[in-house]
Amino acid sequence: MLIRHTVLAAACALVLANPAAFAQTAAPAMDKWQSVVKTDNQEAFVNAPSIVVVGGQLEAKVKQNFAQPQPAAKQGKSYLSSRTRYRFDCAARRMALKEVHAFAGADLAGEEVQKLTSSDKNLIWMDAAPKTVFGELLDHVCKVATAPAPAG
Repeated sequence: MLIRHTVLAAACALVLANPAAFAQTAAPAMDKWQSVVKTDNQEAFVNAPSIVVVGGQLEAKVKQNFAQPQPAAKQGKSYLSSRTRYRFDCAARRMALKEVHAFAGADLAGEEVQKLTSSDKNLIWMDAAPKTVFGELLDHVCKVATAPAPAG
């Protein structure tokens, strides 16, 4: 019992002595959102480091901020932002929602009011026509994924 208290006391002393160092190591990596498209109704961002190949298609995290509250599935709830993992089929110009988390506030803040996950077998594909929010997201993700790596 004394050993456990000693270890706990030592850990607390380290945190109190240098809280900034602890915060840097304990905090998860922050998403790096890049604005891709902005309309009167919403702004959509892509987290470029999240772009991965899954089953021959691309997958990426997208954040959307909405100008007006969007109705949530729960009665009486609404959301102003969402973080979504989309699957992108560049050749067919289509995309599917893999996972979504909707938040009451802008920039993924506030209460999570809705979440949904789709299995790979149950993806519902949507057209990503040019000059639409979905089309701009698809174009951006496909371009970033095929761009050559920077020389370093």
